[in-house]
Amino acid sequence: MTSSLSRRRFLKLIAASGGGLAAVQLLGCQPQTVEVEKEVTVVVKEEVVKGVELKDLSFWMWNTYAPAADNVMELSIRRWAQENGVRIAISRDSDSDYRGKMMPALEAGTLPDAMFIGQAEALLMWDSKGIDDITDLFTEIGAAHGGWMTRLPEYTIRDGVAFFLPYSMDTPMVHFRQDIFEEAGLTVPEGQWTWDETRDLCKQAQDYTEEQGAKKIGWGFGIVKQQHDGWCGDIFRNYAADVWDETGQKIILKDQKSKEATDALNFMKGALDLGLFPSDAASWDWSSNNKSYQEEQCLLVINAASIYVWCKANKPELAEVTGLAPKPKAVRDTTDAGLRYTVVLPTVSRDKGLASQLIKALFDKEIYAPWLEQGFVTNVLREYDALPMWTGKRAQFNLAANIGVYPGYPAPYNNAAMSEAGGPNDPVGAMTVRVLVDGWEPQRAIDEADAFAKGVFAKYF
Repeated sequence: MTSSLSRRRFLKLIAASGGGLAAVQLLGCQPQTVEVEKEVTVVVKEEVVKGVELKDLSFWMWNTYAPAADNVMELSIRRWAQENGVRIAISRDSDSDYRGKMMPALEAGTLPDAMFIGQAEALLMWDSKGIDDITDLFTEIGAAHGGWMTRLPEYTIRDGVAFFLPYSMDTPMVHFRQDIFEEAGLTVPEGQWTWDETRDLCKQAQDYTEEQGAKKIGWGFGIVKQQHDGWCGDIFRNYAADVWDETGQKIILKDQKSKEATDALNFMKGALDLGLFPSDAASWDWSSNNKSYQEEQCLLVINAASIYVWCKANKPELAEVTGLAPKPKAVRDTTDAGLRYTVVLPTVSRDKGLASQLIKALFDKEIYAPWLEQGFVTNVLREYDALPMWTGKRAQFNLAANIGVYPGYPAPYNNAAMSEAGGPNDPVGAMTVRVLVDGWEPQRAIDEADAFAKGVFAKYF
C-alpha cells in the first residue's frame, strides 16, 4: 500500500524538486507568440442581468505553449459564465509560476473552485487530500462524448476512484527534415521507425549536409538529467530497461534489468561517438530542443507537436518540409502519451455544484473543439476523433498519442513514488548524463541510479 503523503511533505517535495515533478510527463516546449484572430482576443463583458444575482466562481488556467489556444479557452469560459449568471475569476500563469502559486495556496486552503493541473501534481495533491473524488464526473462526461480514449479509464480509475479528469494527451513525436533526407537520396520508413534506422538515417543525412558545406546536427537532443524531450526515457523503455516492475512498487533496475539498461546506454554512447549530438548538448535548457529545429540547426528532434504548430504559424516553409512520425521503437514499440493537462476539483471549492457544471462545460464542443484546433495536443474523448483537423500531417499527432503508453509503465499507472523519483535526479536522465557526459561505465551508472530509486521508493512501500 502507498503511504499517505502529508500536505507539508508534498510542499517540501515540490520545493526541493525545483518544479521537476511536472517534468515526469511534460515535454519541454518554448512558449511562442501565435497570432490570433481579433474576435478571439475580445474579452466578454460581464453584465449583471436585472433581477439576477451573479454567482462567484474561481478557475485557474495554465498558459500553454499555444497562446492562441489559451485565448480561445478563456473567451469560451467567460461566455459560459455570462450565459450562466456567473462572475468568474480566471487566473492564468506559465508552468513555473503556476507551481509556485499552487504551493502556498494548498497550504493556506485558498485553491480555486476548479483548476487545470499537471497529472503528476494531481497525484501528489490527491495523496495530500487536496482534491476531491470526481468519479461521477468522469463517468458522466465519458458517456456524454462517446467514451474516453483507449486505456484512459483503466489509467484514471485507481482503486475505484477518479480524482482527476484527463483533458489532453500530449503528442511527442519525431520531427525531421524530410527535404534534406530526400536530397540525400534516403528512403524514409513509413510509420514508426526503429532506433537503428533513426541513428543510421540521421548520420547519413548529417554527412550529406557536411559535404554540401552546411552541416546540420543529426539529433537535436539535450544530454541533461531532466530530459525536456524525453528521448533517453524512450530509449530505455524501448530497450525494456525498466526502473520499476509491473506493480509500480519495486525497483528492479539493477537486479533484473542491468543487461537491458546497458544495451540502451551503449546504443546512446554509440550515437554520441558518431557525432550525432550537439557539441553543447550537456548545457541545453528547456527551449533548446525547439530552437535547434526552428532555427534549422538540426535534422531531427523529438518533441511535442507544438514545434510543427509553431512552424505552421511562423515558418510555413519549414512546416512544409517537416516530416512527422511516431517516436521510434526497439525491443518494444512503446512510445509515450503524457497527460499534459488534467482538471481537478479542490476540496476547498466553495461551490462544488457550480464548479462541476463548469468542468462539464470544458469538455463540450463549444469550448473543447476550438481549443484543440488552436493548440498542439490531442483529444481524450472519442467524439473529437472526427474533427477535420485530424487529416494530413496532423493525423500523425493523433496516431502518436494513441499508440503510446501512459506514465508509470510498465505498471498500469504512476504513483507518488515515481513522481518523486522523476525529479531533478531522475534515474534515467542521471544514467544518461553519467555515461555520455561523465564517461562512466554503464554498470556504475546503473548502480548509482538503482540505489537512488530504491531510496525514494522505500519512503512509500
